[in-house]
Amino acid sequence: MEIKLSDLAPFQEICKRICLNIPSVYIWQWDDKRDMAVMVLEEEDAEMVFYPLFKEFNQHWNFTSAPSDSSGITRWVDANFGLMPGQVMFTSYPLCNLVLCVAWWPWGGDRKVSMRIGLIPVNKAKLRKGTARQCLGRWLIIQEDEAP
Repeated sequence: MEIKLSDLAPFQEICKRICLNIPSVYIWQWDDKRDMAVMVLEEEDAEMVFYPLFKEFNQHWNFTSAPSDSSGITRWVDANFGLMPGQVMFTSYPLCNLVLCVAWWPWGGDRKVSMRIGLIPVNKAKLRKGTARQCLGRWLIIQEDEAP
């Protein structure tokens, strides 16, 4: 089944609301290794971005908890990241066999946070190469010349 950008409009709205709390000095870049959008926030700005994520995503978990579903999200997270103390994953409800996620990774003595946004295929779906970059690039306004 071919996914159209319009099919994922609820994910676009979540991304739009997340960006409302991000100061304009930060820009999104593309992480080719993980196939996700990434932004590094300074400690003083991270809190105002972090707490609204709880409102936007129906699930969140950390090192000591796990998602309550069996759709492959846990396997995807373990294969791509693993969770360490202090890190948090946020996930949406599935839409077109995709889940929007945010990976929240504090580092540098908690003085910085890497925030990644991606699409997780669920229910044995496959994500065509370039789909995540196309969708998130538009939703988060990632310029091609800004992507590494």
